[in-house]
Amino acid sequence: DWCISRQLWWGQQIPAWYDEDGRMVVAETESEAKKIFNTQYSIPNAQLTQDADVLDTWFSSWLWPMEVFKGITEPGNEEATYYYPGSVLVTGQDIIFFWVARMVMAGMEYEKQIPFKDVYFTGMVRDKLGRKMSKSLGNSPDLLDLIDKYGADAVRFGIMVSSPAGNDLMFDENSLEQGRNFNNKIWNVLKLVIDVWKVSKDESLLSSEASEKAIELMQVKVNQLKNYLNHYYNEFKLSEALKIIYNIIWNDFCTWFLEAIKPEFGKEIDQKTYSKTIDIFEELIHLLHPFMPFITEEIYHQLKKREKTDSLCIKQFSSPRFESSLDKINLEKITLLKEGVTSLREIRKKLNLKNIEKIYPIVQSKESGIYNNIEAILLKLTNSGSILYSEEAIPNSLTASFGYYDRVFVPINNPTTNLSTTITNPIEQEKNKLLKELDYEKGFLASVEKKLTNERFVQNAKPEVLAMEQKKKADAEARIKTIEESLSTMS
Repeated sequence: DWCISRQLWWGQQIPAWYDEDGRMVVAETESEAKKIFNTQYSIPNAQLTQDADVLDTWFSSWLWPMEVFKGITEPGNEEATYYYPGSVLVTGQDIIFFWVARMVMAGMEYEKQIPFKDVYFTGMVRDKLGRKMSKSLGNSPDLLDLIDKYGADAVRFGIMVSSPAGNDLMFDENSLEQGRNFNNKIWNVLKLVIDVWKVSKDESLLSSEASEKAIELMQVKVNQLKNYLNHYYNEFKLSEALKIIYNIIWNDFCTWFLEAIKPEFGKEIDQKTYSKTIDIFEELIHLLHPFMPFITEEIYHQLKKREKTDSLCIKQFSSPRFESSLDKINLEKITLLKEGVTSLREIRKKLNLKNIEKIYPIVQSKESGIYNNIEAILLKLTNSGSILYSEEAIPNSLTASFGYYDRVFVPINNPTTNLSTTITNPIEQEKNKLLKELDYEKGFLASVEKKLTNERFVQNAKPEVLAMEQKKKADAEARIKTIEESLSTMS
């Protein structure tokens, strides 16, 4: 049974033929063997049996193209002409001489060209102790059990996301759980857009300013993603490619974009916003498809009615467009938007505000124009009544960083915040927190300066280590300055 199994999978059965007395000849076919047997032993039409065993595994492997194309050197072999040579061989680095080198030599011998242009070596999967997974050690999980527990896409995700190109990976089921959570996330997006949201039939219903700006920014982000993926695929950085797809779907598309364009409770979404959202979602799952093929194919066919021949597995990616200077500005605004939302939500939390209570933030900035494209989104995502701008710090306020140089303030004692003028406790809490942070940063700065004033350390340290310590000093000084400025605005 073992020999038959090997024969079926590897295909290189030994071309030796035996008669009942054990006499043997070598031939490609049984008819040729009988002719040779008759010539050699003078026995016509002998009853011959081919050897049931197969050639060595590595011997079979190096003849790969000949076996796949049923004789690569045969004239008129259209399949061989079309597919040979291939592009990339994906394999483990431990068989570079057993397999890869032999395949190259066979290609050069029989076709006068190598069988592939690139070889991608996968990392070795090891357990948490760093040991190579093997049946003898009993440290190799059952793949089918993992698929039953997490799903095939989640297992693919978990392995790919934790395996940088060429490096070994320490297998951990937590990464598979992350893949399962990601599955749930994008499946819930599908249910949201096709089951929960109701699309207005009124074609005259216009998109909100927040929706239009969010769509514009998200399209720029998707285009950036495609440019990144082109680079990562060319460099065979598959793990990095999956990570950036994951981050953009989870942190951009799901976290702020869907929040920015979703209709108010009980209301319908306009047709233009809905259609653009479906297009963006479809493009994202298309980019994710090589890594998680099953759920993305299912989502693709549930989003819209498709032809039977329409499938993500054969659909070509659309080419990214060249990033313009305006695209780069919009990408910076996306970062600014996410930082702004985080900062204002932190302030809301410190003030113990309910989600329905509006705030009226004031942004300290010398270039307030950079907020034009994101102001409407900020208002919606933070439930702000309005956003004002000032070049000066605002006293008696809770404050947070906003972008690289700006800060945002929410006045405590301003009646327009709809807060009681007697609320002073949040100010005291924030002061105490900032004072603790200031003490920590000053202590950290002192320890770094002590290193940098140590002549022995400076003389013996590597340039990159010295540069890192100097960067730590500059960062600490910048943080101390920000904290002191924040404290100065509190009475």
